[in-house]
Amino acid sequence: MSGLQQMVLAPKIRTTYGKAQYNYVKGNIQRIELHRGCPWQHEYCYEPKLNEDFPIPELVRNHVQILDMNLLARKDALQIIRELGEKRVNGQVIYFEAVCGFDFRFLIQEIVYALKASRFFNIRLAWDGEIKDQYKIKDALAIFLKAGYKAKQIMLFMIVNWKIPKEECERKLDIMKVWNVKVCDCCYDGGYKYATPTYWLGKELKVFRAKCRKHNQLVNFGIDPEVKP
Repeated sequence: MSGLQQMVLAPKIRTTYGKAQYNYVKGNIQRIELHRGCPWQHEYCYEPKLNEDFPIPELVRNHVQILDMNLLARKDALQIIRELGEKRVNGQVIYFEAVCGFDFRFLIQEIVYALKASRFFNIRLAWDGEIKDQYKIKDALAIFLKAGYKAKQIMLFMIVNWKIPKEECERKLDIMKVWNVKVCDCCYDGGYKYATPTYWLGKELKVFRAKCRKHNQLVNFGIDPEVKP
């Protein structure tokens, strides 16, 4: 049996589309949705064509994860970020995390200053395209650094198992090492657990995932922690 046949088929993607605004509390974390839809309609994207904004729900936890694919696509993105920063729970500030990251095409310095002031952390940026976008990504990183974020506080998404070949993704990793930023390798389609090799081989997926893990260790520790003296 081939490697392709051995892989488990990806399950049907679960989304909130067509349902009410997502708002769920588990333990110390509240997960919310503020925007639905993608203005770009990429081939690999599951977001609906209709772009829809939601109001800020009642916040009841001091760690809030925002699940939006395109938070900055909101018409009032700057205003909503500032409003989030003013929210309190039991008199204490809230820390926000944009789980799916930011699109560099929406970034301006004023927005990133607002993200910093509103206590957004674990910053993620999307580098889904080709390596030639390195100039735009570097400019986006500079905006975050100017706002006071540290390089090690920033992660870059890249799509694995897609039309960008493994060799090009490895070149992206090389550049990220120079920038001292971490990687979020997002496997199309269904995540690594359920991924069916599409444009990559199953072996390539396994090897590249290990390289991403090692890359993040090097950024975090400045050495290879698995090599003992």
